Amino acid sequence: MSAVRRYVFPIVWMAIFAVIAVALFKLAFVDGMRAEAAGQQPAAQLVTPSIPAARGTVTNVVQVQGAVASDPPVVVRSTAEGTVNFVHVAVGVVVAKGEPLFQVQKLVEPDPAQATELFAGRTADDGGTSDIGGSNGTAGNAELEPVRQAAPPAPVYTYTDVVATAAGKVTDLAVLVDQQVSVGTDAVTLSPGTFSVSGSLTSDQQFRLLDRPSTAMVTVAGGPAPFECQAVTVGEASSSDPAPQAPQAPQGPAPMGPFGPAAPETSTGTVSCAVPKDVTVFAGLGASIDISAGTAEDVITVPTTAVKGAVDSGVVWIVENDGGAEPVEREVSLGLNDGQQVEITEGLDEGELVLQFVPGAPADELMGPGMEDFGMVMGG
Repeated sequence: MSAVRRYVFPIVWMAIFAVIAVALFKLAFVDGMRAEAAGQQPAAQLVTPSIPAARGTVTNVVQVQGAVASDPPVVVRSTAEGTVNFVHVAVGVVVAKGEPLFQVQKLVEPDPAQATELFAGRTADDGGTSDIGGSNGTAGNAELEPVRQAAPPAPVYTYTDVVATAAGKVTDLAVLVDQQVSVGTDAVTLSPGTFSVSGSLTSDQQFRLLDRPSTAMVTVAGGPAPFECQAVTVGEASSSDPAPQAPQAPQGPAPMGPFGPAAPETSTGTVSCAVPKDVTVFAGLGASIDISAGTAEDVITVPTTAVKGAVDSGVVWIVENDGGAEPVEREVSLGLNDGQQVEITEGLDEGELVLQFVPGAPADELMGPGMEDFGMVMGG
């Protein structure tokens, strides 16, 4: 037994250790190199997704954040020259459009050529008689009537009423009785007492409002129920007088682009509309303006990310032969745009495949809506 312990057991343990060493060598050098070589082979291929043109409904509704503001005062200028003869109003009085505000009096200058009535051949300074015809006495003596001069005419005046060019309350009266005024003099300031809702537009929103809608739906924060706002006007933004912005609460972290926070869009225009007189609002209230510029039903549509261009005309990339060939550019005519889908009026048939993203588009555009559909084909 002692011989077994002395010779057999050590040989068995050496055999076991040898097997373990061989196994570790195989794992470390043989199988490891095969795994590394296999890992260098491509495991997936990234394929640009395509999407078919499909029929749908496009509703072009532009939502703008804005604020309620008082309409600017109206300055009435004198339309006549002369002296203020009478003032019809006072500060604080409410007037209607066309109502007289003050009266201007102007003297009519008399005609400088005043005719003198002469009833004789020459003027008799002394008012007596004169010998006409000379010393021969052929004509005899004629009696001359004295010269009579017309009396100066009475002064003549014209009277002109300056009327209100808009309805409102008189907040400033800059004319007095007997004051000399000229045409164009600022005379009366009227506060219309009405309100409007204004907001800023980005360039994309301006393009979507080229049809110039006449009405909008407005929701005032903490105010009355949504109401229809009339007389929608779209104009250019002014650096010296920007459109009022509604106070907004923080909405979480700033949107992120591929290289950090995305830059905010620049305002390039303004939109405003008149608040109806029967709606109670106050200046400074925040408001949301929903402007509808039309609806197109049962039309061919594609995502806006698939079209290069946004107004009137654009370019799409047609996918042919199940993606086996290079995409082909094709010009198309564009209709309504809701910010997600765009109407194709010409150049594309229902069911045709187009690239979902414009080739070479900035990475931040690819991070927009629809990125969740970006497909991958696994292989190898």
